[in-house]
Amino acid sequence: MKAKRWKVYRCAVERVDGQKRWDEAYQFLLQRMAENCEKTPDEKSRQQEEQNGSCALCSCIRHTATNGSDN
Repeated sequence: MKAKRWKVYRCAVERVDGQKRWDEAYQFLLQRMAENCEKTPDEKSRQQEEQNGSCALCSCIRHTATNGSDN
C-alpha cells in the first residue's frame, strides 16, 4: 500500500492581539527552558543534544511575496 502524502499550506494572518500572543508564547518558552535547565539530563538526551549541536540552523525565513492564493 502506498503511503498518502500530505500537502500543507501556510499563510500569515495579521491579528489585532498578535503582539500580546507572541509575548505570551515567548514567556512560556522561556519558562519551559528554565524548568528544563534545572533538571539533570540523562545520557540519551545529552547524546541527542550533542548530535543536534552540529546541525545547521537557519536564522531567518525566506518567504517570497505572492499576489494570489497558494491553494
